[in-house]
Amino acid sequence: MRETLRTRLGWLHGWAGFVAGLLAACIFMTGTLSVFDTEITRWMQPENRVPAKTALTDTALDAASSLIHEQQLHGVPVFLALPSVRSPTLDVLHYDGRQFVGTRFDPRTGMPIPVRATMGGTFFFSFHYTLLEGVTGTRIVNIIGVALLVAIISGTVIHIRALVPDIVRLRLSAARLRGWLDAHLLAGVLVLPFTVMIVYTGVLVNAGLILPATSLAHLLAPEKPGTPATSGTKAATAARRPLPPLAPLLAIARCSLQGRDAGFILFSPDHLSIYASDASGPFLTRDHADFSLPDGRLLGATTTPGPVAHAMQVMHGLHYARFAPLGLRWLYFVSGLCATATIASGLVLFLMKRRSRSGHRIGFRVGESLTIATLTGLPISILAFLWCNHLLPASMAGRERLETGCFLGIWILCTGHAGLQSSRLHMNAAWRPQLRLIGLLGGGLPVLDVLTCPRAVYALPALHTALDGMGLLAAATALYVRHRLGSDRT
Repeated sequence: MRETLRTRLGWLHGWAGFVAGLLAACIFMTGTLSVFDTEITRWMQPENRVPAKTALTDTALDAASSLIHEQQLHGVPVFLALPSVRSPTLDVLHYDGRQFVGTRFDPRTGMPIPVRATMGGTFFFSFHYTLLEGVTGTRIVNIIGVALLVAIISGTVIHIRALVPDIVRLRLSAARLRGWLDAHLLAGVLVLPFTVMIVYTGVLVNAGLILPATSLAHLLAPEKPGTPATSGTKAATAARRPLPPLAPLLAIARCSLQGRDAGFILFSPDHLSIYASDASGPFLTRDHADFSLPDGRLLGATTTPGPVAHAMQVMHGLHYARFAPLGLRWLYFVSGLCATATIASGLVLFLMKRRSRSGHRIGFRVGESLTIATLTGLPISILAFLWCNHLLPASMAGRERLETGCFLGIWILCTGHAGLQSSRLHMNAAWRPQLRLIGLLGGGLPVLDVLTCPRAVYALPALHTALDGMGLLAAATALYVRHRLGSDRT
């Protein structure tokens, strides 16, 4: 009976892991990059050379207030993002239907910073969160998360008896199948608590989308900034009301929010709301202080009470990790890489176990070409996205769409290349050139950075070293795997 159960769980683990894993690898890969989405945006906007921890001045707040008033005259609903450790600029932003765009101000002088248009790190967050498909994509991501939890539980059960011996006797240099299995187990066990936490909280964040009757998560989920309801006549009414000086209001709001720093300000026709920063702690709240317009009188502070609401706030905080200091953020990043490696090695294992008896079938060849498109095509597309950002002229109109088009176009080409080689039953002929291309693009990223943005590299060396180092890590990993493939013709 026990062996029958393990056999059935093995079938469930294999198929659920493979079907969900093709998308889960993409979600985890882009989600890992999203840990540093703000830093990636700064790297992709080298014109922004404002150092971290720059003090915010009243001059900059006054300049932002003037622009906000002007935008309201034109009926544009805007919000003000305040400086933080990760993003030291003062930003007046609005939502254009795809992303938040607007003007960045130097917090010291109040002068606009003419940065290039780009989705930046927000692109990776959007892909991770919605697969670039809006609400439908978010539902798919949640379903993949549930399937991944099933694969994790079934995998733990079937490997639990021999788990410790397999890890202790790590046989990466043994037979290829045994080596991949040991690597899969090692990477999976190292980050099992993190993987379970990040998948569970990710599913819980949008549980209402796949369980419409369960509205608790939807009701308690934090609001997204930048979507105030001022439009049409209301926006015109708001525009006629002058804004009071913001600096005193920020000081009052800090006291009303129990000493927490402010993160952003939303503007309504008759009041403005100053929201607590997401970096204030592990509770991702939307607590805010409201002030009347135009006199700036404190109306009160709004908080979310109750243990259930606090539990949901912790779940959101753990998943988004906006509170995390630099060291914890790097731990999230490394854990995300290990989780991605676990999924990737699982996909390869699934195909290796079935190659001898199913390698000639169309379904198998489609599955392997999709695996190649996921594990090598996606990294190539990500690196091409970064290269495109630095190579396109900074003043080009619509350049953010060209960056996105480059990403999708390269990914389609990689998928087509894998499918072509699959039809010839020479899959290594697809793996090798794509791995070499990762090595070329990743290894060349620091050179590209120095040649195209020398002033930014000099002004923010730590930021550019970290981002360029990620490219070098991707290149080294790809070239190592390419070396291990040897010269087999399969």
